Amino acid sequence: MSASVTHVLDTSALLAYYLKENGWDLVHQLIFDETCQLRVSSGTWLEFHVRLSNLTSDTAQRAEAMELYRALLGEGIPVDDAIAAHAYHLRQTAASRLPNMDALIAATAAVNGAILVHRDPHMAGIPISTLPQMVLPNK
Repeated sequence: MSASVTHVLDTSALLAYYLKENGWDLVHQLIFDETCQLRVSSGTWLEFHVRLSNLTSDTAQRAEAMELYRALLGEGIPVDDAIAAHAYHLRQTAASRLPNMDALIAATAAVNGAILVHRDPHMAGIPISTLPQMVLPNK
């Protein structure tokens, strides 16, 4: 993908921002920092949409949130074979269980040479030497 991607937001970071939970201000700073190029994995859009469905039954509100955040962050970085292969590698090197979707999102950041922004305990099991991370505070 583009070498200009500096940070990839995990779904946990996107939700912290949306729900104004701990760490939302850090995500806000990244979004509006002109030196940062934030993106998400296409898998993040799936997880975010599902989570919105759990948070509200108002389809118009969900559609508005999706539209706003897509305008802010752009299209998701598609998962390709290189990302899938790297996701397997991350699962093998993680100190604890790493679910497939989390591995794909983390691999999206790694393959693009970006920092993964998250607050997910699963992601924290990935060695920093393998993947630079910005860990947000817990809820």
